[in-house]
Amino acid sequence: MAQLSSVPRPEDVGMPLLGSVEGVVVDPNGKPVEGAFVHETSDDGSPLGGRIFRTGTTTDVDGKFVLDHVIPAEKVVVWAYKYSDYYEDFMEPFAFNRPKNLKIPVVEVKAGQTVTGVRIQFPQKAGKLHLYVRDAETKELVDGIFSKWCRKGVPAKYCAQMSGPSDYEQIVSLGVGVYIQIDADDGLHEKSEYRNPKTGSRYFRARSGETEIVNIYLRKIKKPTP
Repeated sequence: MAQLSSVPRPEDVGMPLLGSVEGVVVDPNGKPVEGAFVHETSDDGSPLGGRIFRTGTTTDVDGKFVLDHVIPAEKVVVWAYKYSDYYEDFMEPFAFNRPKNLKIPVVEVKAGQTVTGVRIQFPQKAGKLHLYVRDAETKELVDGIFSKWCRKGVPAKYCAQMSGPSDYEQIVSLGVGVYIQIDADDGLHEKSEYRNPKTGSRYFRARSGETEIVNIYLRKIKKPTP
């Protein structure tokens, strides 16, 4: 009777031997959070091992997660977020404020081993801003926008920039003022900026667990008279 060959080990076929991380995600009161997305990065926030994208998983009903296929490293940052519940990802460029008492787990992952007992506790809920960018005359949404988000008192070179639809929502950290400049992709509209509809302030300040909805109207660029 022929003997079945054994499954080759990853290291035998030139594949790196990876590790894993197990733990739980809880809310500010210590209760498990279901459906939170968990991911790992290097200590500077970039994907491990030169990967283009982060890998990740989601928590189960008990808030537990198993993060497989983690590239071994001395410092692996493990973090989670759940935007639908206003819990932000402090590894993202749009995280404008990292609380001083925030504890983000940093673990050492070794090849072929599992790190257990990792506990991620979300801080206070962030807030959201939902923008609708419209043509000032037609009140219709413009085709697309380019936006620049800058934290008050921080040099412009640290502003976060993005292109996207003219109807979008962004989670925003608490405790900071954020200046938002909007420009239409079509080149036919003047630049504009966020203004608080009640106070007129040019800085958006998030409220915990709340979404502010704002319409921004862009005027068309006036053509010179021939």
